[in-house]
Amino acid sequence: MLLKHLVFIAAVGSLLFILGACGDTSPILIGFSGQLTGKTSDIGVFGRNGAMLAIEKINETGGINGRPLKLIAEDDGNTPDGALKADKILIDAGVVAIIGHMTSSQTMAALPFINKNGMVLISPTTSTPELTNKNDLFFRTMVENPIQSKVLADYARSALDFNTIVTVKESDNENYSFTFTDNFSKQFIELGGDVLKSITYSSRANTGWGPIIDSLITLKPDAILLTCPAHDAASIVQQIRNAGLKTRILSGAWAYTDKLLQWGGHSVEGMIFVIEYATDNPKPAFIKFRKSYRNRFGANPNFASALSYESVLALAKGLQITNGSASGLADAMAPSGIISGVVGDFKLNEYGDVERNVFLVTIKEGEFRTIEMR
Repeated sequence: MLLKHLVFIAAVGSLLFILGACGDTSPILIGFSGQLTGKTSDIGVFGRNGAMLAIEKINETGGINGRPLKLIAEDDGNTPDGALKADKILIDAGVVAIIGHMTSSQTMAALPFINKNGMVLISPTTSTPELTNKNDLFFRTMVENPIQSKVLADYARSALDFNTIVTVKESDNENYSFTFTDNFSKQFIELGGDVLKSITYSSRANTGWGPIIDSLITLKPDAILLTCPAHDAASIVQQIRNAGLKTRILSGAWAYTDKLLQWGGHSVEGMIFVIEYATDNPKPAFIKFRKSYRNRFGANPNFASALSYESVLALAKGLQITNGSASGLADAMAPSGIISGVVGDFKLNEYGDVERNVFLVTIKEGEFRTIEMR
């Protein structure tokens, strides 16, 4: 009799344990690591906001199997040391994954530490090809540089018939700016164009634009390729226009934010970008996202906002499979199959690299306008 009673107690205990596990409502902690201060903080702040909005939307529909997501954000200071410090704080806090970093150089600096700690890192805006086709814990929702730069170089030569170009690249985020510029230049030359000069500067060194402007006046290129943040792009383009140069300006995604429009004014009219994001995207999902973001944060989203939102969607799809656990999350995330994002459909391949369309965009009458999608 006593034995049967003990068996009954054990059975009830097991059942209560199972029911308790099924009814777990504790939050699933998600980390965000990006530059939240400094002159390139528009990327980090807007990226954090996009991730926050996605988490709020997921929680409104029940979270992950009844458990809410909770975002913990850390400022990486846009430095390698800051990236490591921020990630350590997040890992110690118990996050199951980290969204970040927002620049390629910070991601490259942090990835060995991330891999060592078995932590999934999904970046909205890291596009360096140095991380393409790698079996690691890194994922991304931005297309890698060689794809972006090839599209821009093709357009510059084929559609715009540019024959000569000068490149200007920022050196502190060299894992992005150097690879983008190099791949663009290679494709431009293969198509019969000529790169007259490649100029490098450091944003942190507060280099004056005078020598760069002097080179442009002397060389008279058909176009200038800028690979730099919005703050620097606005400043150098204003100097180019003040010098009387009407040369067309091309740019990678890094400068593509509303801050460029605010800081650059009329000087940035006609700039051409390659990016996965278009502010005039007609898709209903994007229109709904843009309205929600504006209502929540009082400003229009940028590409970092949208790609951070989609990073959360990709992460959530994996967490549904693992029931909110970090264990097995990388295998659950990729390959992903089609994910319906706010910009458009995308998927992560077996290496966690994104496959999606890109846009060619210009600035017209103070607004970003789509030229075409490829």
